Amino acid sequence: MISMLVVAAFLAQQSATPTVVQARVEGTVLNSLNGQPVRKVTVILRAHDTDEALSYADETDANGHFSIADVSPGDYALAAERPGFRQQSTGAIGAPPPNLKLESGQQITGLTIRLTPLGVIAGRVLDADGDPVRGANVTAFRYVYSSGKKELRSVAQAQSGDNGDFRLFGLVEGTFYLKSSATRRLGLAGSVPSFYPGTVDETHAEPVVVHPGAQLEGFDIRLQSTGVYGVRFKLPASDSAEARTSITAFLGNGQPPEFNNVATWSPAGLAFNDVPPGSYELMVIRRDAGKQSYAFRHVEVANADVDGGMLTFLPAVDVAGSVRIEGGAFTSGYDKLRLTLQSPPPSPGTGNLGAQVKPDGTFLLKNAAPAVYEVAINGVRGLYLKSVRIRDKTLPDRRIDLTAPPEALTVVLGNDVGEVEGSVENAKGQPVARARVTVIAYGDHSGRIDLSRFAFTDDKGEFTVKDVAPGDYKVFAWENVPVGAPQDPEFRKPFEKQAAALQMPPNGHQKIQLTAIPAQDNSPQ
Repeated sequence: MISMLVVAAFLAQQSATPTVVQARVEGTVLNSLNGQPVRKVTVILRAHDTDEALSYADETDANGHFSIADVSPGDYALAAERPGFRQQSTGAIGAPPPNLKLESGQQITGLTIRLTPLGVIAGRVLDADGDPVRGANVTAFRYVYSSGKKELRSVAQAQSGDNGDFRLFGLVEGTFYLKSSATRRLGLAGSVPSFYPGTVDETHAEPVVVHPGAQLEGFDIRLQSTGVYGVRFKLPASDSAEARTSITAFLGNGQPPEFNNVATWSPAGLAFNDVPPGSYELMVIRRDAGKQSYAFRHVEVANADVDGGMLTFLPAVDVAGSVRIEGGAFTSGYDKLRLTLQSPPPSPGTGNLGAQVKPDGTFLLKNAAPAVYEVAINGVRGLYLKSVRIRDKTLPDRRIDLTAPPEALTVVLGNDVGEVEGSVENAKGQPVARARVTVIAYGDHSGRIDLSRFAFTDDKGEFTVKDVAPGDYKVFAWENVPVGAPQDPEFRKPFEKQAAALQMPPNGHQKIQLTAIPAQDNSPQ
C-alpha cells in the first residue's frame, strides 16, 4: 500500500510539472534594394542571458529562407550576417528590434530581415606625371565627432595593384574622403600623402558619396610632389650607450603617421628624412636603466632643413593626491572611482594614464610623461568633477602641467546632481519616439563635454535625464543626429534658437517641453 501511494504521489508530481515545448523561428532574408532573397546568410538567434542560455544559428537557402528549431524559451536577439551586406538585427513582427521573446512551444514564422548591401569605391593611384603607382596605401576616411570636435577617421584601407588600381569595399552608405600615400621604398622622392583627386590639403579634398550597394569606379588619386626636408636634433653627450639605443621618436602632424614617424639615429643625434612642409609635434621617449624620460618640441618645416638643436629630457613623474566629495553623503566607496590624465589636443600622443582610487580616497598615478593633461574621473554615477586644486589654488580647465615638479592634487567631486524630465513633440504637436535629447553645459561650464548628458524618448515621447550637475544648460531634441555631434559648438550653432534654456539647482528636478529638430542630412561633410 505504501509503495502504491509513493508511485501515485510521484505520478501526480510529474503531471503537475509543466512540460517545456521547444520553440521555432522561421523567416526570409531579402536584399533591401531589390527585394530579392539573399542566400548563404548566417542567421543567429542570440540569447540575452549568455551565461545560462544557448544561442542558435542557421544559414539561408537559395530562397533566402531560414528555420531555427528546438529553441528553448527565453529572450533573444535575431541577427543576420553576410559578407557584402550590413549586419542587421530584428525582432518579431510588430516588436521593436532587437528583442525576440519566445514562449514554450511558440512557432514564429514569416519573419523578414532586410539586408542592405555595402558599397565599393575603385580607382587608381597615379604619380605626378600620371603614371600608375604600385603598392601605394589608399585609405577611406569619414568625418566623425569625438570629444566635441569633427575629425577624419579611417574606415577602410587597400593597396594599389600592378596598374595602380585599388578597390575599397564593405562601405556603408555615407560620405567618404580618399587619401593615398606611397612609402619611400617605392622610389617616389618628394611624393607626399594626397587626398582625392590630388591635393595635400584636407579642406580641398572632394567628397565621394556612397549610396547603399553603390559600385563606384574611376576615382583616380594623383600623388602630389613637393620639396621634402630633413629635421635633426642633437642628443645630450652624457647619455649612456643604453639610453642612445633605447630611444623611440615620433614626429607627427595630427594625421595618421604614414612616413614621418620613424627616426634614424647616429652618434650626432636623431634625424627625420623626407619631411614635407608643415607644423609638427616631436615626442622622444628615452629609456635608461629601466627609467623613462621625455623630450617634446614643436617644429615648423618651411622650405629648408631644420636643425632643432639639443633636446632636453625630463623624467617621468608620479602624481599623488586625494579625492573629496562635496554636496552630500557618499556611500558607494572611493575604490569604485578611477582617475585619468588625458592628453588635450594638440598635444603629442602621450596617451592617457589612469589609476584606481584607494578606499581612503587617495591615488597615485605612476610614470606620467612630463606634459600637460586634463584631469577626468569616472566609475560612479551621480558624481561630477567640480574642480582640481593644488593647495588652495583651483587649476584652470582642470589641467595639470607636469613639466614642473608636481604637487599633491585635490580632486573635488560633487554629488548634488539633479534630473530633468519632459516630453518631445514635432511641429504638429505629435509625440516623437526615439528622439535624442542632449543636455549641453553653458554659462560658467561652457565647453565642459564631461557634463553633457543625453537620453532617448520612449514611445510616448517622454524622457528623463539623470545626473545633471548644477549650472546652466541648453537642451536640444533631435529626430536624428550623428553620434557626438551635439557636443561640437560649430554643429550646434545653427540650432541654438531651437534649444530650451535650463537652470539646474543643486539636487534639482526640472521639467521641460521640447520641440524636436526635424531629421535632415546632419551627417558631417
